[in-house]
Amino acid sequence: MKTSLNHFEEKLRNSYWLIPASMLLAVIALSYGLLAVDDLFDISQYKALKWLVFSSAEGSEAVLSTIAASTFSAATLTFSVTMVTLSLTSTQFGPRLLRNFLRDPISQFTFGAFISTFIYCLLIMRGLVVNANHVPNISVSLAVVMVLFDAALFIAFIHHLTSSIQVDRIAAEIGKELMDGINNFLPDEYTKNKSQADFDDAIIDQQPSIIRAESFGYVQAINHQALSTLAESENITIKLLFKPGQFVLTGAPLVEIWPAIHLKSHIENPIRFSFLIGQQTSAEQDLEFTVRQLVQIAAKALSPGINDPFTAMTCIDYLAAGLAFIATRNLPDCKIRNEQGRLLLIKHAITFQSLCDACFIVIRQMCVSNPPVAIYLLETLAQLVAIVERQEDQHALLETAKLTFDSAMPKCDMAHDQQVMLKRFENIKKVISNKES
Repeated sequence: MKTSLNHFEEKLRNSYWLIPASMLLAVIALSYGLLAVDDLFDISQYKALKWLVFSSAEGSEAVLSTIAASTFSAATLTFSVTMVTLSLTSTQFGPRLLRNFLRDPISQFTFGAFISTFIYCLLIMRGLVVNANHVPNISVSLAVVMVLFDAALFIAFIHHLTSSIQVDRIAAEIGKELMDGINNFLPDEYTKNKSQADFDDAIIDQQPSIIRAESFGYVQAINHQALSTLAESENITIKLLFKPGQFVLTGAPLVEIWPAIHLKSHIENPIRFSFLIGQQTSAEQDLEFTVRQLVQIAAKALSPGINDPFTAMTCIDYLAAGLAFIATRNLPDCKIRNEQGRLLLIKHAITFQSLCDACFIVIRQMCVSNPPVAIYLLETLAQLVAIVERQEDQHALLETAKLTFDSAMPKCDMAHDQQVMLKRFENIKKVISNKES
């Protein structure tokens, strides 16, 4: 249930309609409420509120009509500008970043404010038609306040939009999301005496039962709690063959089960239902989701059509910041056991090696013919090597540095650049050697 709720919450956050629709419902209730208040109180009797009084229904209707027309035009303009921004972002940085702009609360709130003001004015005008002899002064005055607020909001929206398409800000926001994701997935700080339990060798020697996928798509979330409960009640061990973010083909092995059993619907169906499979990836259980966003920006920047090494370097900075943070956290055990120690569920392990590969494999491959980026990547790896404490993390960084050096060195024509690369690579090896001695 919790996994389904989290998945539903993530879908709502990624939708563009949630905030505008909520504001629309609120303003409908507000309009009817204020019309009722206007029927009960006549503010023209109070001298201090004389400035809120409208002399005639025709004048009030003209004001409301003008506000409604202007705010609807502004809403159309806001939506058009947002769509143009999404198109430019998709072309320049890749389609994965559309999610970040669609879930932007400022854009949603601005669009919702204009639409809400438009609907509010229409409903108040309807109140004027129903009761032509009474001017709802409070309601009309609020419409004037709303349009003044909308004018200020439109200026703020344009400023926000022009700032949000700057690559440094985009990378910074994704980098912050990566840090938040690491903090959620890896909440415990690194301790040297932390060790993961070994996989039960007795289970490996047995032939497992296999449950296959009945649909294709991306694994968006997995209900680990439901799978653990099922394994406990059925006295079995379940090994997941996919992790969130991976694409599953119809008929592909989804899980393995020990001991081998005659699978029945009461086991097969709950296991399949525990995998939420959709048309696109989701960040709710996928730590590499934000990593792939930064990598896509860097890959776009390194493409021959754009050739922007500085954008790629910015992405390398935030990816390295994420790895440096991961190096300070305990990596979770991928095996879930019951209170008696029996193995229930085997998940995909989160390792520094896999995250390092996700961060740098594509960038390393694309910067082969781009010495500035290759040198910068080696410099960044040298900083990371000096930070990490786990020996396996150091070897993962050394392997990435070696592959970067071996692939970029033959493509580098200038002797000076070759010397710089060699110096950076030797520095990485020296730091690791000093730590091991």
